Amino acid sequence: DACEKYGVTLYDDMETLRNTFSDVVPEFGSMKNPVDLTGQASIEYYERALDAVFKNENYHSVICLGCETAAFDPEKISLSIEKIHSDYKPVKPAVYSFVGGEELENRFSRIKSRGVPVFMDVDEAVSCLGALYKNYHNVTSKTEVIEQDKLDAFGIDGAAIKPVLEQVREDKRQFLILNEAEAVMRAAGIRMPQSYIARNLQESVKFAEKIGYPVVMKVVSKDIIHKSDWGGVLLNLENQDEVMDAYQAIIHNCKRHNPRARIEGIEVSEMVKTGTEMIIGARRDASFGPIVMCGLGGVYVEVMKDVSFRAFPLGRQEAFKMISEIKAYPLLLGVRGEAKKDIQGVVETILKIGAVLYHFKEISDIEINPLIVYGEGEGSKALDARILISKS
Repeated sequence: DACEKYGVTLYDDMETLRNTFSDVVPEFGSMKNPVDLTGQASIEYYERALDAVFKNENYHSVICLGCETAAFDPEKISLSIEKIHSDYKPVKPAVYSFVGGEELENRFSRIKSRGVPVFMDVDEAVSCLGALYKNYHNVTSKTEVIEQDKLDAFGIDGAAIKPVLEQVREDKRQFLILNEAEAVMRAAGIRMPQSYIARNLQESVKFAEKIGYPVVMKVVSKDIIHKSDWGGVLLNLENQDEVMDAYQAIIHNCKRHNPRARIEGIEVSEMVKTGTEMIIGARRDASFGPIVMCGLGGVYVEVMKDVSFRAFPLGRQEAFKMISEIKAYPLLLGVRGEAKKDIQGVVETILKIGAVLYHFKEISDIEINPLIVYGEGEGSKALDARILISKS
């Protein structure tokens, strides 16, 4: 389980495993990886098994697990492991994890202080080996040429984004209101639903009929960031009466939460068809600089926390790896007869969002939630976008 969790692949050629361990494993043991020397294994069994696996070039690394039994001498096993590690350290990486009583723990703590990678917890041991493998793959993988400073390479209209951010600075705000965020998204080439800003009841009905029912309505205000929390979003409005009721309800809800909230209008937009909901984001981290994020989106993102992160800039291959790491990835591949989703479109959105944050230093955060992902080749649509500006 730990190997699967941390990306360590167990060797599974049974013929090679039998040839390696047939003289070491008892008849009632197992030569299927992980190889089981059984609870009767003495120190000599461990030494012979480790000697065999270190000398065999088919195996690239070693995980040795042990449990204290009556056949164990804590002093001898700790000295044996230290010697084996010293002899074979230049050959291939290995980690050791032993479970036992106080004396065994004390012995292994001593050899750990001398540089032997021994752990009392299996997860810790395997996670270290997993980190080593991840670093190995990063070093040996083909590096993509990334021109993060060239916005036109991503299809981004930087000239259209600049005046939007200048206006926010002029207003001494640290966030973009709805129509400003949408302008940035469109300049970045990220599709959003067709929408208009209604300033009164009559305009809300006119725009709804122009778009076509059903529609969605959202508050537009410099004083309201989380619109749904305030009752500032209403969905699936199917006729003129529902639009008029929704307009008044949104105003009432928002004023009830904050009587001083300045409401600039109500956005009327198309009710998009359903798809797989993702969240895509970018942030200027104090330690790592620009980073990007993707994961399962919608209202449950903070509960499920199914997200993946990377430092930016990154290439398409690494962006794809980000997506494949999340638990919801099978949903994008298509489940229960559903078509495969437009994963390449999600990759492009990650790169675009990262490039906007990277290029415009005043932006501290960008979040698209949800990004509705459709079938392969059909693209995606960003239903909502939140963009924050740094204080300095």
